[in-house]
Amino acid sequence: MTSRWPYRERVGQFHVHSTVPIAKLEMHLLYLSTLPKELSSSLAISISEQPIHLVVLDSRESLDNYVNRLLPDAPSRRALYIRHRGPGLVLTYFNPGWVTDARHECTHALLDASGVKVPQWLDEGLAEYFETASTNPLKHVTHGVAVQSQIRYGQVADIQQLEHTDSNTALSAKDYRDAWSITAFALNSSEQTKSIFQKYLQDLQSERAAGLLSHRLQPSVHSWREDFTQFFRRQSH
Repeated sequence: MTSRWPYRERVGQFHVHSTVPIAKLEMHLLYLSTLPKELSSSLAISISEQPIHLVVLDSRESLDNYVNRLLPDAPSRRALYIRHRGPGLVLTYFNPGWVTDARHECTHALLDASGVKVPQWLDEGLAEYFETASTNPLKHVTHGVAVQSQIRYGQVADIQQLEHTDSNTALSAKDYRDAWSITAFALNSSEQTKSIFQKYLQDLQSERAAGLLSHRLQPSVHSWREDFTQFFRRQSH
């Protein structure tokens, strides 16, 4: 990154380049700095310590202009991780939800840097899960309430449908919610599902044949519909 950035800071492996004073970011950066350890601990995979460069701009317009210079065809986004351009590069703009945006995109960057080649839907599910800067990631500010509403109407996330989604197809808002809920279920419903999920990610990282996550989870799930519904009903109490 060039020296034209007025504010620069290093927080662990995150190299921050900002047009926003670091003093405004300081508390937020504390929540970001714990992310690599959270991933390593929860997922039982090795997280690369290579640098992740994090750009923080002062407005959405500034972000759009910056992205347009790098990737003219890229859609306008609140934040994004740019892959395959050397060290991990995450672009954001400062807003009330900045730490959520940064943790989401940095999750993508850390998994990519660590060689964990997850399918698109699960990449987003993990990013949605770890974007929550809270001791309880099950309390997602939007997905938690939406999933509770979903199960009241007898609807559950369809893991097999997500697994067969074309990787070139953009995920819908429902797909993001379902990916989050499947990730949350796998990591928290039982020690068995958590262990199976961790082993699945370890196999992906080691480039071993991992198959489909739904197949891996089958021995630990009596009935996907019943177990999924009961798990999220417990979270509402």
